[in-house]
Amino acid sequence: YTPRTRDSSFATHKVFYQQGFNTVLISPILVNGGRCAGCLMSLRREEDGFSNSDRVLIADIGLLLGANIYAKRLFREADESKKRSREMLHSFIPPKVLSKIECYWDANSDEYKSRRSANSTMSSQDGNSVAGSVGSSSSGGLPHRSNSWYVAQSWWDANENDKNASGKGGDKRGINEKIRLIKNMNRLDDDSNGNDVGIIMNTSGMDFSPTSHALYAESVKNVCIVFTDIVGFSRISMDITPTCVMDMLQNLFNRFDELCDVHGVLKLETIGDAYICATNLMEEEDDGEQDAAVRALAMAKDMVIEATNVRVPYPESWTGAIPTLQIRVGIHVGDVTCGVLGQRLPKFTTCGTAVNMAARMEQTSLPSRIQVTKDFHDLVGDAETGWMEKQVIPLKNMGEMETYFLDPIEIRIREREEEVVEAEEMDDEEEEECS
Repeated sequence: YTPRTRDSSFATHKVFYQQGFNTVLISPILVNGGRCAGCLMSLRREEDGFSNSDRVLIADIGLLLGANIYAKRLFREADESKKRSREMLHSFIPPKVLSKIECYWDANSDEYKSRRSANSTMSSQDGNSVAGSVGSSSSGGLPHRSNSWYVAQSWWDANENDKNASGKGGDKRGINEKIRLIKNMNRLDDDSNGNDVGIIMNTSGMDFSPTSHALYAESVKNVCIVFTDIVGFSRISMDITPTCVMDMLQNLFNRFDELCDVHGVLKLETIGDAYICATNLMEEEDDGEQDAAVRALAMAKDMVIEATNVRVPYPESWTGAIPTLQIRVGIHVGDVTCGVLGQRLPKFTTCGTAVNMAARMEQTSLPSRIQVTKDFHDLVGDAETGWMEKQVIPLKNMGEMETYFLDPIEIRIREREEEVVEAEEMDDEEEEECS
């Protein structure tokens, strides 16, 4: 603040003085507490032309402009993040589901408008909303007034009340308290010593997402869930570099992805070394529940075989034979709830008792074996005859469960032996015919 430009040593102030301006007030526009984005410059022809109230109010407006700039940057970053998320939807969400939820990002659709309207109502009822934090009584809410207007109006009303109460120029102590409060604008809630320095505007009520509800959700009956994970993965990952771990998983999961295409199985997700897929979920053609179960079982059998073709990438200094991977597999069939969750990197998710049961089957399975529940076993029926003896195992919080094991490697060996026998018999028949 320069109350008399004629006494200033700044060349710019001298230019102002020559043009007839005797008072200069410069208030910085601070973004996020310390980054200067510009300033507000106010000039008056009178000397010492700004009162304390004027200076506080202009400084307040400058600080709130900085807060608005920061909020706009947050909104812009959120919009860019949502745009990137929408571009990645095709990689995370089945096309059938994607076609149902794209309308929620179309600003012209009724679904988008209804959800935005619902969120506005929720925000206006939130006790921690921005408008509520500054004591605004406007019925229009934030969309019709700027943050600067609310805070400036609130401060001005309080100062006028101080003047009327004292009959003079207001309470100096009240003004000093307001100045200290304004200086803390846009800073962190606590200083370096852990003391609460206060905050003039609460942004907890600001909603940066276009929706507070799941974008899509439904229940699906008789879904076959396949869970797999690598036997001894923690030990393997300790003996090889992180890059080798990722390469090994990439090799294995790429093979599983190709098997999904072969058997018509929907890949759900990978969590660490676990691979989860399903049948009878989001399928265009309904070939029946038994067909879905048979495809899920065929997928699991091929996964066990394919895992044995992936070698553990131990370093050259490793002594001994280099082993191949082994996986455990668990399968269950039941009802699931599925939907799309998350606004940033939205994800198609399934949950329910059936999913938990499939995970339990995998956890209690054996290396290179498939463990299934009785429900799944009965659904497959006579389509598979290689089952091992029935087992009854205890499951935490679920009691005892009847399960069945399958050894795909043994079945594959037996099938190859049968093929060899058949080939030999055909050769014998041809030799007899020739003779």
